[in-house]
Amino acid sequence: MSTLDNAAPPDTPTPEQPTTAELREQRHHEIVDPTHPTLHPALSDEQLELVARYATCRVYELGETMFRHGQRDAPFIVLKAGKVDIYERNSPTQRTLIANVIPRRFIGDLSMFTGEPTVAECEAGERCEAYVLERPALRRLITEHAEIGELILKCLIDRREWLQGQELGQVKVIGSLLDKDAFALRDFLSRNGIMFRFLDLDEDEESRTLLKQFDIAPEQTPVLVHSKGVEREPTIEHVAGQIGLCPPLKDEPCFDLVVVGGGPGGLGAAVYAASEGVRTLVLEGRYPGGQAGASNRIENYLGFPTGVNGKDLAQRAVIQAKKFDATVVCPRRALSLSFDGDEKVLELCNGEVVRGRAVVLACGADYRRLGNCVDDYLNRGVYYGATHTEAERCRGDTAVVVGGGNSAGQAAVHLAKFASSVKMIIRRPDLSKGMSRYLAERIEQTDNIDLVGCREVVDCTVRDDRLNGVVVRDTEGSGKQETIDARAVFVLIGADPRTDWLNGCVGLDENGFIVTGTDAERHANFPEHWGGDDRRPWHLESTRPGVFAVGDVRHGAVNRVAAAIGEGGQSVTFVHRALAAQAR
Repeated sequence: MSTLDNAAPPDTPTPEQPTTAELREQRHHEIVDPTHPTLHPALSDEQLELVARYATCRVYELGETMFRHGQRDAPFIVLKAGKVDIYERNSPTQRTLIANVIPRRFIGDLSMFTGEPTVAECEAGERCEAYVLERPALRRLITEHAEIGELILKCLIDRREWLQGQELGQVKVIGSLLDKDAFALRDFLSRNGIMFRFLDLDEDEESRTLLKQFDIAPEQTPVLVHSKGVEREPTIEHVAGQIGLCPPLKDEPCFDLVVVGGGPGGLGAAVYAASEGVRTLVLEGRYPGGQAGASNRIENYLGFPTGVNGKDLAQRAVIQAKKFDATVVCPRRALSLSFDGDEKVLELCNGEVVRGRAVVLACGADYRRLGNCVDDYLNRGVYYGATHTEAERCRGDTAVVVGGGNSAGQAAVHLAKFASSVKMIIRRPDLSKGMSRYLAERIEQTDNIDLVGCREVVDCTVRDDRLNGVVVRDTEGSGKQETIDARAVFVLIGADPRTDWLNGCVGLDENGFIVTGTDAERHANFPEHWGGDDRRPWHLESTRPGVFAVGDVRHGAVNRVAAAIGEGGQSVTFVHRALAAQAR
């Protein structure tokens, strides 16, 4: 990875900065209505008085910058008098006016709340008086006053969605649609809710123009273009640091609770713990949501009669956890767990070490692989998940889904909106076992989904170094083989627990799942792990005091989103007990 043409830090002036008059001529986008009731709601007198209690009052002169594009920890601003201009920064010397803000309205998007770099920049359009809230003050306002907190958070989310719809405030990713590194970068950004625009090197003229401008060869892609500069072949970890997903932890004192895993169970634990004043850290090795986050639509989750997108559910849960001051770090994978008295010590993949008085293990499970040549084309036609990013890959073509469970069924229904046809390959003759009835019925009613029963994938076909199809074999005795042509194959055949790093540290069953409660008490390693504590392990507690397990990684877990969230919330009850016992 290397960085080219780096701009100065967001809050550092540059000599070549254009004048305000020059920049004001660059108005190429329709400006959003400053009285828009959803994007720019007006605050009442009572709400302004409430804001004033948490803010400092400040005057900005005409043309003064209030925050820059890409600035971290930019303040949340409520305009008391004057007018403010909001710009998208197109390049170090070009920007586009996208909004004006008038009195009684607030300025900011989700980055002011989460601490990520800002996606726009703000300048006083005339002399202004404003209430300024730093992020801790904004969080207190939101958490201590539900009505205005709901108004602000809903508006910040709506603004982010509006920016995405307008393709504004986005980083750019340049690369080939078939390149696995470009796919990994796009997938990471998408699943973490980061706005970006993908420029296909094979079809998009703008991508080739930019590469020529930056003197980058096509083989040096993927390339990330953002407010600080241009980077070729960036690692996921570096990108995460640049966009604010990975704050450093080396100087952090011991947390009350460390949650390992950002799936439904881990985020459930984080939200409940942080909301109750427990100082909480969440370590997620990939992206929030776990397997549920890869589901395009979860239709049996309570309270969402029309279904809920797994990625949206995960991203909103992250916002909710941060609302209560939880620290969420992604990607940060735990490599080991050890013990120092009451403190649990976790070594991370980047060499950092964090400590917690209690730990909730919500590390989830990895998709099972087919184990044949199909895996050689991972992210180049073979996918273990079916989000929008993957679905776009098979638009107008035949897609193959391998698996007969709920995840496979949800993937098939989603892919049917993009692919000309979807072939579901299952070992059983039908979907009566392993899939919810409502989902099986929907598959039967979808014209372009075909069930291929009593078959298994044994090989693949390739053309021009690209996946071109799969070879399936009859499982009922004949062994007959046939080829199904397809440019994209989606494999959803179950998962194995992510507990390799915990072997010998906590009690595991014969399949690698963490034992808890009475199962932990019966485990062979329990006397050694438990030490001199004379109490019995609580429900969800492992063979180690103060170490809990929730969700798919736990022995005996019910593999449902609602069950994992419930376990995460329930674990906090026992975390409180563990912390209280340590305090005595």
